[in-house]
Amino acid sequence: MQAVQRQSFDDYKLPILRDALRESAIESEDLRQLLSTLTFDRNRVELAKYAYPRVADPQRFYQVYEAFDFQGSVQELQRYVEGYNR
Repeated sequence: MQAVQRQSFDDYKLPILRDALRESAIESEDLRQLLSTLTFDRNRVELAKYAYPRVADPQRFYQVYEAFDFQGSVQELQRYVEGYNR
């Protein structure tokens, strides 16, 4: 988390976050907190899609939606989750 907070821009934060999540499981609430470190919804959506297969408690994934500023971003992520679970 410290490495992410030292970065000023999402473009620098995203690779660090992806590396941290690559082979790890994460709880929905922790993912929501990570997403809140990003400035833009488009980057939050990108990271949430990347992290979804690694979520340890998918029944609580609804908590992640609170990290978004725009309903359209929530809907995009919901469509992704629905498609992933088919």
